[in-house]
Amino acid sequence: MKPMVDANPVWQRGGVAIVCEKCTKERFVEDFREAAGDERLNLKGYLKERLKSEGRWGPIRVVTSSCLDICARGGATVLLDPLGQPDNPARCIVIDPLEGREALYDTIVAELSPPADAHNGAKPAVAAGAKRP
Repeated sequence: MKPMVDANPVWQRGGVAIVCEKCTKERFVEDFREAAGDERLNLKGYLKERLKSEGRWGPIRVVTSSCLDICARGGATVLLDPLGQPDNPARCIVIDPLEGREALYDTIVAELSPPADAHNGAKPAVAAGAKRP
């Protein structure tokens, strides 16, 4: 295998939501101690499960980052990046991870769902420098 290969995952048709893990595991609980251990703070798990159950997982991916360096008090930072949609730039939002989960989900679906004419399937990884079929 070459040292680097191009990959075209299915989520490049939609987008990626990056949830700041430090916000949900540390910062929010520092501000609201009573929230320690609340399962609703697992935003990635909630979003992934919901996207899968509604058939949206794949073109939309949710991942975590150790820290997005926003550190908003009383909130969790999420970066939404609708890949390949130049008219829809990435944006960083801060939500209440306990009360804002539904609004976050709705925003992710609205902003990261692939355009109607997007390619229906991912292309396989191709070694760097190789020509695509």
